Amino acid sequence: MKIILTLIIVFIVVTLGVFLFLKGYFQKRRMDNRMKDFLQSPLAIEIVKEEMKLSIFKRFFLKVSTIFENLQFSETTKRLLVESGSGLKPAEFLALRMFTSAGITILSAFLGISWYLLIPAFLIGFMIPKKMVQRKRKKRLERINYQLIEVLGMMANSMRAGFSFMQAMQLVGKEIPDPLGPEFERVVRQTGLGIPIEDVFEELVERLPNNELEVAVRAILAQRKSGGNLAQLLETMEDTIRGRIRILEELRTLTAQGRLSTWIITLLPVALAFYLALVNWDYFAPMVQEPLGWVLIFAGAAANVIGWLFIRKIIRIEV
Repeated sequence: MKIILTLIIVFIVVTLGVFLFLKGYFQKRRMDNRMKDFLQSPLAIEIVKEEMKLSIFKRFFLKVSTIFENLQFSETTKRLLVESGSGLKPAEFLALRMFTSAGITILSAFLGISWYLLIPAFLIGFMIPKKMVQRKRKKRLERINYQLIEVLGMMANSMRAGFSFMQAMQLVGKEIPDPLGPEFERVVRQTGLGIPIEDVFEELVERLPNNELEVAVRAILAQRKSGGNLAQLLETMEDTIRGRIRILEELRTLTAQGRLSTWIITLLPVALAFYLALVNWDYFAPMVQEPLGWVLIFAGAAANVIGWLFIRKIIRIEV
């Protein structure tokens, strides 16, 4: 059964690879013929060809992603890719998840893992890219708090030196790295195109969902309507956010032991199960071959998840 399943997987992968390779080859030939017909300048042809030069893997990946272009993706997926700063489109992200799941499944089959464990391997491979993007999103949004202090101080000093509000934002776009720098530069470009600044800032808050950033944006918009010393307001928000971040860092230090205990307590049974399965399969086999063993596994997994949730709830302190 395992050999048949492996052969089926290899046949599907090879067939798909040959199909996409031939499709890309003939499409490239048609593109070359059209360039020869419509482009007279050899330099123009070389420029277009340089743009088409991609690695074989990337071309194969883009060809596979075109299969999923007509699918309707959820707003959650689109928002996740935008907030993480990823350059992937939803179709390309789905193709990446399919590649990862197929690769882990094939690797598991060649390693001799039982056929009934290939489905969990497929699901794990399908979830890995999403978890990586979620981790990238979390780190990107966490950097906002530290960058916002620098941004507010830079804007306040620039405005005291005679810069206008838009000039101060343009300076931030040039000097500050991702994520706030490019986003502020985008705000300046959109405002220059005639889009109301209120709508531009609303889109900024949607792309970067951060409480401190939202508070700063609301205060700036309110001040622009009511008037006042904007530089002084920016300095006040800078001090407030710096104090808030200091408290968050102190809480993170105090709860570090609890967070580490969460992962150790949760992963210890899983690691022990894998160790026993690899070292002494005859000893561990009744757990996956007997009905009572499956009941104990599901009960232990449920208790493990419940304990993890309780500990996370205890150590999570809102500020």
